[in-house]
Amino acid sequence: MKMKMETFRDYLKKGYHEGWFDKKAKGNPDEEELQRLGMKSAGRGGWSKKEQEQYNDLWMKLHKKGSKLTKTMQPPSVHDDDSWGTKTIKLQKKLKLTQRDHSSVLA
Repeated sequence: MKMKMETFRDYLKKGYHEGWFDKKAKGNPDEEELQRLGMKSAGRGGWSKKEQEQYNDLWMKLHKKGSKLTKTMQPPSVHDDDSWGTKTIKLQKKLKLTQRDHSSVLA
């Protein structure tokens, strides 16, 4: 008895879509962007004022939605602040952030 060799297309038609061929699960694009910006801010690459504002906006937006991601990401801050964080403290007071929101909040 001869066995018929299956092609890859036949394999897919049977519904075997696993392994490398899985499509990435669609997540929240805002969370993915916040993670991307968070990794960039932690690295040595250039970090502009515009990117800092974008990060702050996304962080606040997701924090208001109750995202668990904001508990692990750095809270909003000011680009090019001094070592005492005086501008960052003013910003966080303006945004009404407290230590309950995040342990790294300075205000």
